[in-house]
Amino acid sequence: MIYGNILEATGQTPLIRLNHMTGPQDAQILVKFEAMNAGGSIKTRTALAMIETAEKQGRIRPGENTIVEPTSGNQGIGLALIGAVKGYRTIIIMPDSVSEERRKLVKHYGAEVKLIHDAGNIGKCIDECMQTALAMAAADPKVYVPQQFANEANTWAHREQTGREILEQAGIPIHGFCSGIGTGGTITGVGQALRAANPDMEVWAAEPEHAAILSGGAVGTHIQMGIGDGVIPDILDQKIYNRIEIVTDEEAIETARELASREGLMCGISSGTNVAVARRMARELGKGKTVVTILADTAERYFSTELFDE
Repeated sequence: MIYGNILEATGQTPLIRLNHMTGPQDAQILVKFEAMNAGGSIKTRTALAMIETAEKQGRIRPGENTIVEPTSGNQGIGLALIGAVKGYRTIIIMPDSVSEERRKLVKHYGAEVKLIHDAGNIGKCIDECMQTALAMAAADPKVYVPQQFANEANTWAHREQTGREILEQAGIPIHGFCSGIGTGGTITGVGQALRAANPDMEVWAAEPEHAAILSGGAVGTHIQMGIGDGVIPDILDQKIYNRIEIVTDEEAIETARELASREGLMCGISSGTNVAVARRMARELGKGKTVVTILADTAERYFSTELFDE
C-alpha cells in the first residue's frame, strides 16, 4: 500500500502483552503502543479528528485559517503535524514546564510556540494558555481553536477508532481498562467502546499525586506530562470510571523505565502512570482476566526530563 500522506497512516497501532511486569496470579496486561502512531503519540488521532470535523463543517480551510491550541504537549505536536501536511499556519500555546523536546518537535513541524510561565499550579497555567488562545480568536476570525478539552471529536476518535481497534485486536473479553486523564477523551471514548462490549468491566482513572483534582487533592506541578492538567474537562464522562488511583511522579518514572528495560517498550512518563495502575488492577482482578491500558507516546521526547536522569 502507498499512502497519500503521513496522516493516512494514523492508527492501527499494535496491542502488546506485557511478559515480565506481572505476577503468576495476576491478570494479563495488554498495552496499546501509541509510540508507533504517526506523529509518535495517541494525540495524532484526536488532532486529526478535530481538524477534519471542522473542515467537514465548513469552519476552516487550508491556507485560510490559523490553528491555535493550548496544550501540555502531544496534542500540539499532532496539530503541528497536521498543519504541516494540510497547509495550516499553526500556533501552539504551552506551559514552560513541558519538556524541551516537545517544544522543539512543534517547531520542527513548522508551527509556532508561545510559552506561558507555570508558577507552580498547572491548572492556572493551562487556563492562562486557553485564555490566550481565545483572545487570539476573538481578535482574528481566521483563528480556529479546536478546544480539545471540550471538542466531542476528541471523544469520537477514541470511541470509534482506538476503542474499536483494541476490541478487534484483542479478540477476547476485556475485564479492565485504565487511563490517565488529560482532556478526558481517552478514558471516555475507549471506556465507552469497551463497556459496550462488556458492561461489567472495571474502568479506573489515574491521577498524578500533585494534580489529583478528581480526588479532591491540591493542584501543583508534576512531571506526568499530558495528564493531570488541573482542570475537569467538559468531555470527561465522570460516570465511565468506577475508581480513581493516584500515582506519584517517582512511581510513574520507575514504571516507564521498567517498560523499557524489561519489555523493550520506549514510552513516556504518563505511560508509566497508566501501567502502574494497570498492575494494581491486574493484581485485584487476578489470573485469567485481561487488563488493557495505553502507552501514549514515545520516550524520545523526554530526554531532558527526570525519566533519563539516572
